[in-house]
Amino acid sequence: MSYERNLTFNLRLRGLSETEIVEVLDEVRAHEAAAGTPAEEDFGTAQEYAQQFTKKKRRTRGSTITMIGVLVSIAYVLFAVFLMLVFRVDIRDYVGPITLLPRLVLVLASALAGFLTDYFQPARSPRTAR
Repeated sequence: MSYERNLTFNLRLRGLSETEIVEVLDEVRAHEAAAGTPAEEDFGTAQEYAQQFTKKKRRTRGSTITMIGVLVSIAYVLFAVFLMLVFRVDIRDYVGPITLLPRLVLVLASALAGFLTDYFQPARSPRTAR
């Protein structure tokens, strides 16, 4: 994977805003162009370089996707319990004997989707975001 993608991902994990990430990437590109050497030689690995920045509390788009998936899976369980208590409908008749399997699949899929979103989404500056 590219150094810029890894750096972007690691900076997102540290809670930097998209504007700050774009500024860091611009500095890295400028230094690379001026020095004529790969960024990894001068700055170390993307993870090591990202650790220089202060960690902040900030939700990324990927963590939001994961959170929505978890909330929907909790709603699924509550819905199944509601159906059973109020209407005497056993959801296992429709989803099979393992009632919580769809919930587990939903949580895992949303966690994977959140990770991939944070990893592959390129950093956008406010100027190009619109």
